[in-house]
Order: sequence, then C-alpha cells, then structure tokens
Amino acid sequence: GSAPTAVSPPDGTLTPFGFATYPDGTALITLAHSNQDGLFRNGSFASVIAAGQTASCWMTRAGKYVFVANTGSRSISRLVGTGNNVFVDDLVAAQIPTGAPADIDADSGVLGVIDHAAGQSHLSVFTYNRFGELAATGTTITVGVPDANGVAILSPRDDDRN
Repeated sequence: GSAPTAVSPPDGTLTPFGFATYPDGTALITLAHSNQDGLFRNGSFASVIAAGQTASCWMTRAGKYVFVANTGSRSISRLVGTGNNVFVDDLVAAQIPTGAPADIDADSGVLGVIDHAAGQSHLSVFTYNRFGELAATGTTITVGVPDANGVAILSPRDDDRN
C-alpha cells in the first residue's frame, strides 16, 4: 500500500474537527472554528459550505443524513452529502437547551447527545424517522460530572451474540 498523506483544509477554513463517512468513501467533515462543513472525497475537499450555526463540531451519520452537534449554537443540524456537495437539510433539527453539545451518536432510530454547562453534563435522547426528523424522548439526564466526553448508541444488532 501507499503511505498516508496529510491533507490541508480548504483555503479560508479552520480546524477540521468531526467527520462522518459514507459507504462510497466520501466523508462530511466539520470545520469547527470557521463554522463550516465540507465534503471530502478522493483525497481533497470537493465542497465547503457555511454551517449556519456556531462551532459545528462532532457529527454522526444515520443513513443518508448526518447530524451535527453545533457547540456554540446549542443545536443539532441535519446535513446531506452527495457526490459533489454537502447541503444543510435542516439548520436546527433540534435545540439543546441544557448546554453546549459536545458529542453525538446515532443508531437504529435513536440519537444521543452529551452537553456541558455550568460544571454539569447532560444526556439528551431523540428518536429520528426515515426523513431524519428528530423528536425529543424522555427527560434530559443529568450525568453528575462536569465535562463528560463521549456517547455511543448501540442497537441489539451491534452486539456479538448469535
């Protein structure tokens, strides 16, 4: 195989941060400090757009949709990546009123978001349908520690029992 090569972010952008990959080898990548999202394929950025929210950070893919935790805006956006473009499908698919979202994961119709605020972390859970529409479910959980980091949603098909 060939050695990996470093790739610079597009001119005028800052800090590649979170990413979500598609089966075709493309990836959506947040450019957190310049509030942008990009489509990466074949070793370079094919498209970069304004996120429309502040500090787009971590992201997760659920089918054709990619959900982005916008830390500065306390919101979740829904994106769609295509062969050549990245689109903001829903600027604010959900608000996170309890704090700044720090991590996000989705699987099997469930999306989990960890946020931080005032020395406390929270877990918010949403369901999503086949159109990527989010609906809050249950009560936001206070985690009990500041700066909790990481969330993983596992469906029964993810375990290794047969």
